[in-house]
Amino acid sequence: MNVKRFSALVLMLGALAPTAASAAEGDARALAQRASEALPKVPFEAKVKLTTPQGPRELELKQKVVDGTRKGYLEVVGPADLKGIRHLFLEPKNEPPTQFLKLTASRSIVRVADEVRSQPFLGSTFYIADLVEPPLDAYTHTFVGDAEVAGRYCKLVQSIARDPANEIYSKIVTAIDPKELVVMRREFFDKKGAPLKVWQVEKLEKIDGIWTPRIQDMRNTQDKTESRLEVVEIKYNAQLDDSIFTPEYLKR
Repeated sequence: MNVKRFSALVLMLGALAPTAASAAEGDARALAQRASEALPKVPFEAKVKLTTPQGPRELELKQKVVDGTRKGYLEVVGPADLKGIRHLFLEPKNEPPTQFLKLTASRSIVRVADEVRSQPFLGSTFYIADLVEPPLDAYTHTFVGDAEVAGRYCKLVQSIARDPANEIYSKIVTAIDPKELVVMRREFFDKKGAPLKVWQVEKLEKIDGIWTPRIQDMRNTQDKTESRLEVVEIKYNAQLDDSIFTPEYLKR
C-alpha cells in the first residue's frame, strides 16, 4: 500500500470512529429510554413493605401519568412514630425530577434539595433519589456487555455522569431485559468511582399484563447494609384524582 492510500485509509477510519461510537451510545440510550417508557402508564395504587435495619415500614403508594408527567404519591402508614410522612415525586419527560416532602410534625411542605436526595429513605439502604428514574440526559450511555439476572438475559448499559460533581452517582450500570424492557438490576458507583450499592429485582410478576417487581433488594456494598421493598398489594387502573399529586395534597 502506498503512502497516499495509507493516509486516506487512516483519515477514513478516523472519520468513522466517532460515528460508530455515537451510534453505540445512541443505541444504549435508546434502550434505556424504551425501558423507562415501558413503565406502567395506567394509574395504580399499592401497599408496600420496606425493611430497614431499624425495622419495617408500611407504605401506601399511588402513581399516575398526568399531562405526560409521571407523578407518585407515597405515605408512611406505619410504624406509629413515622406515620404521616408524605412524599410527592414529579417526573416530567426529559427533565430532572422534582420531589416534595412533608414530615409528621410539620404542616410545611419542603421541596427536596439536591443535597437531601442522597439521604437514606426512612433509614433504609435506598436513597431518596432512588425512588425516581435516573435522568437520562445527565449521563452518557454505552453498552458494556450482557448478563443473566434472575434467569433473564439482559443487556448492560453503563451510564457515566456528564457532571459528576452535581450527581449522586458517578456511574450506573443497568441490566435491562431487551425483550420485555424491564430493568432487572442497577449497580451504583460513588463520586470516586468505587462500587457503592446494588439494586436488583428478586421477584417479577405479570399482573394485569404489566410486569411488576414484587420484591426489590438494595444492598450497600460499602457499609454492608441491605433493605427490601416488597409490593404486598397492587391495583392497576385505579381511579385516582389528579389533585392527589400536588404539593397541596400533602398538607391535608
